[in-house]
Amino acid sequence: MTGIVIFNVLMIALGTAAGFGVISQNRLSDMLDWLHGIIGITPPPSERARLYTLIWIGSMTAIVDGLLFMLVFLAMRVIRS
Repeated sequence: MTGIVIFNVLMIALGTAAGFGVISQNRLSDMLDWLHGIIGITPPPSERARLYTLIWIGSMTAIVDGLLFMLVFLAMRVIRS
């Protein structure tokens, strides 16, 4: 439980830092270029790096939280039956 809370707090902190400009546009662009290069998709333009970073952070948080919710939900269903 503590790990889930820490993960969410860190993701919110990272999103806030990226959204309010604490992290520079060049740094965000470099990180997105690296991430998109690993996945094998076209990186976004440097001007839109902040928006794409927020989309990535939100998507990853939703995916991780959704998977953990489904794990707990399904485990509880199996335990009850």
